[in-house]
Amino acid sequence: MSATLRYRGDKSNLLEFAKNLDAFKKVPEKYTETTEIGGTLSLLSRLLIVYLVYTELRYYWNETDIIYQFEPDMALDEQVQMHVDITVAMPCASLSGVDLMDETQLDVFAYGTLQREGVWWQMSDSDRRHFQSMQMTNHYLREEYHSVADILFKDILRERSLPKESETQPAAAAPPPPGALQQLQQISQHESKYDACRLHGTLGINKVAGVLHLVGGAQPVVGMFEDHWMIEFRRMPANFTHRINRLSFGQYSRRIVQPLEGDETIIREEATTVQYFIKVVPTEIRHTFSTISTFQYAVTENVRKLDAERNSYGSPGIYFKYDWSALKIVVSHDRDYLLTFVIRLCSIISGIIVISGAVNAMLVATQRRLLRMFAPQLYLRLPGSTPPPPATPVSSVSTPANELLNTANLMANVDISAYLPTAMAAPKSDI
Repeated sequence: MSATLRYRGDKSNLLEFAKNLDAFKKVPEKYTETTEIGGTLSLLSRLLIVYLVYTELRYYWNETDIIYQFEPDMALDEQVQMHVDITVAMPCASLSGVDLMDETQLDVFAYGTLQREGVWWQMSDSDRRHFQSMQMTNHYLREEYHSVADILFKDILRERSLPKESETQPAAAAPPPPGALQQLQQISQHESKYDACRLHGTLGINKVAGVLHLVGGAQPVVGMFEDHWMIEFRRMPANFTHRINRLSFGQYSRRIVQPLEGDETIIREEATTVQYFIKVVPTEIRHTFSTISTFQYAVTENVRKLDAERNSYGSPGIYFKYDWSALKIVVSHDRDYLLTFVIRLCSIISGIIVISGAVNAMLVATQRRLLRMFAPQLYLRLPGSTPPPPATPVSSVSTPANELLNTANLMANVDISAYLPTAMAAPKSDI
C-alpha cells in the first residue's frame, strides 16, 4: 500500500508564506520621492530604450550577416527564361542563323524566337554615357576584389515581397509565326538602310547544355553556267562586332551581377569566331516568409581568328555556349535564435534602467551637497532634509570651582526631611 501525505492545516497560512517569499515587493508611493532630475532621466532613459529596441529589431530583421550554402539542385525539369538583347554591327539581312539548340535536339523554334530590329550602330551621346557607366560598373565587378554581393543580396532581402507568378514562372516558348522562314529571307526595305541589327526577346530554355549562335548569311545568285541555269549562294559580308545590352537567366533583377551586360567587342576581321562559355548557377534567396529563385553565371570569353593554314577551322559567328551547375547557392540571414534575441533585449532594457538609477542617485547627492554648502535656505526646502543642530551657548565661567559651588547650592535647597522615615522622629516631652 502507498501512503499519501496531505496538509490538513490552514491553507491561508500558505498564502501568507507565499507573500513573504515575494522578491518583487512594491514600495508605497508615500515613501517615494520625485525630483526633477529623476523625471528627466526617466524620460531620457525610456527614449533610449525605445531607440535601442527599434535598432535591435531592425538589425535582427534586415541587417544581419549573409551566409552562403550549397545544396543539390533538384529542379532539373524546370524551364528557365533567357533574356537576350544584343546589337550586331551589320544589317539584319546579313544574319541568317539566329537560333538556339541544346542536348534535347528539339526544333529551333521550340524555344521561341528573337525579334529583329534595324538600328544604327552609332549611339547618341546620352545612350553612350549610359552604356559606358554600365560597362565600367560591370568591369569593376568582374575584375576587382570586392564584397558588393552582400550589399546587393541584402537589398533583395529587404524587399520582403514574393515575386509575381509571371516573373518566376518562365513563359512558354512562343511558336514561330506563320511564314517565319520567309520573313527571315525578306527583310523590309526600311530596315535595309540601317547598319546594325538589334536582337532582343526572351527564350524558354531547358536545364541542359545548349548554344545560342548568331552566324552570317548567304545570298542566292542565279546565273548561267555554260548552257544551264544555276543557283549559287554567295556569302554576304559580315561584321561580328557586337554590343551586349542584356543577357540574363531567370527572374531579372538589377541587383544580380550579370557579367556580360555592358560588354562590347570590336571585331576587325570577318573570319573570326567569338565564343562565350557560360556556367549558370541556380541561386535561391531565402527570407523569413518568402523565397526568390534566380540565376547567376560566370563566363569565359574566347575570340579566335579562323585560318586554315594554322589549322584553325570553324564557322565565323557569335556563340553563347551555356551549361548548368549541379549545385545551387542558398542565400539567407545568419540570425540568432529567438530566445537569445529576447534575452539580449531584456539585458539592454535592464542595463539602461540600472545605469539611469545610479546616475540619478549620484546627481541627487551632488545637488544636495552643493545646496547645503552654498544655499542653505534652498536646502531646507528640499523634502527629507534635516536642519543643522542648534549651537549650544558657551558659559563665560567654566572653572571647576564654580561648578562645585553651583552643585552645593542645589543640594542646600533640597528638603531632606521628606526623605526621612516617620519612626525616627523624636517624642514630645511633657513639661
